[in-house]
Amino acid sequence: MSTQTLVLGANTVIEQAQCSVSFSASDPLKFGQQLGLLWLPLDESRKAACSPAYLHEPKEWAKLDNADEPKVWQLDLQTLFNTQGIHYLQLIVYAYYEPTLNLPAVELNTVSLAVNNDTIHYDFIANERHVKAAIILEIYQRNGQFKCRALGEASSQGLASLEQRIQISLDIRPPDTHALLQEAQRQQQGQFNNDERPPRQVTAGETWTGTAFAIDRYHLLTCYHVIESAALIAIRQQGYPDREAQVVLSDIGSDSAIIKVSEPLPSYLTLAQQCDDLLGETITTLGFPLSGVSSQLQVTQGCVSGLTGFGNDIRYMQFTAPIQPGSSGSPLLLPTGEVLGMVTSSLNYEHAQNMNYAVKFQLLSALLSSAGISLTALTDDTVNALANHSLSSMASHIPLTTPQLSKQSRGALWLVGCEG
Repeated sequence: MSTQTLVLGANTVIEQAQCSVSFSASDPLKFGQQLGLLWLPLDESRKAACSPAYLHEPKEWAKLDNADEPKVWQLDLQTLFNTQGIHYLQLIVYAYYEPTLNLPAVELNTVSLAVNNDTIHYDFIANERHVKAAIILEIYQRNGQFKCRALGEASSQGLASLEQRIQISLDIRPPDTHALLQEAQRQQQGQFNNDERPPRQVTAGETWTGTAFAIDRYHLLTCYHVIESAALIAIRQQGYPDREAQVVLSDIGSDSAIIKVSEPLPSYLTLAQQCDDLLGETITTLGFPLSGVSSQLQVTQGCVSGLTGFGNDIRYMQFTAPIQPGSSGSPLLLPTGEVLGMVTSSLNYEHAQNMNYAVKFQLLSALLSSAGISLTALTDDTVNALANHSLSSMASHIPLTTPQLSKQSRGALWLVGCEG
């Protein structure tokens, strides 16, 4: 069997949709120890289309021969391209990095690839110093055939230079970190998602705070764990008198609760109705973290970094905007001002950076429906109120800047104070 050797920029046909890609690096570097490797699926605009496959996290369409000493990827191109609508699949090599760990400096040198038992061979050689990451191969489909192209787009900044362009957060931490994180997730998972956990124990007179946002003129959404075991609930916003609130409906499973006040609220937010391609979407959070330090509304930004929560829980999504105690109940806002989700929890671990979670807007919509609050009625009320200039609209079809979004939405945000 002959071998076709690719040079930088060359492309060739991959004969089999079920293909193998073996890989190796120049000594003394080893994959899974100093070096990582990931497959990144892209759409036709070359933006991230779904979660990457890593050495520490393979996928159904990208499996490894050996988890401990990986040497070969097994790819199911037919499933990935034809079922999931992928246009490009890029292979990226990178040096592991974790700022909290004292790791030796690593630079890429030579990476060798062999496709389908070495019928196609390519050696990537880093011709520059201090290369931390490189896109070395791209697979695509043309006229019913799968093809691969040899690439060499290198970066001394690691994956950080790539993240902004493809609009997704990439994980460059070493495998040991992932094992520690998974253990921390297992320990913390029950804290927020276990429907069978015992009620929160509080003492008489104990106080705590969180965040809530108005969803119509009398109702607000917040987290179940914010109002859990509270004998008294009140909401506060600068320029308005404090208001007592009552729980209308709560759900420990989604960590969500609806509370109600007796006087009309000045403005409210609109839940998203339908959202596609959320991975990498820019989001803004507004809330009242660490209210003992400052009672002012705080604004942070980030992106949707994962489409599931702890243990692939589909009720939640993962995001990167920084949060603190007291942020629970804050809305995740799209650039249009619509609510994409509600902040519920964060992974508290020294190696976890902005691994935060929010309940999805679909569950919030279901909770409102269970309470008899119609989203259609909310939309009609908004239109009528705007016609009478009596209500501030909290959603726009035009993307807003962060200052515009903050100014438009702040009237719907309230500090929640609870007493046991």
